Amino acid sequence: MENQIKTDVRDEILKHLVDIERTLAWLSSKTEIPYPTLYSIFKQKTFSLSFKNLAKINRVLGTDFIHD
Repeated sequence: MENQIKTDVRDEILKHLVDIERTLAWLSSKTEIPYPTLYSIFKQKTFSLSFKNLAKINRVLGTDFIHD
């Protein structure tokens, strides 16, 4: 049996932001999600990423990240 490591979609999105040289502040302005909310979701991981916010992020980034 092969072990699969499950990655958190939040980590994948942060990596993508680094790859395209964008910040959470930029993402906040484009998605109209308050910066403190994004910080709590992505850095502190005290909130989960809602499907609504994930859809906004995917629309702005042109990506298709999904919840696992």
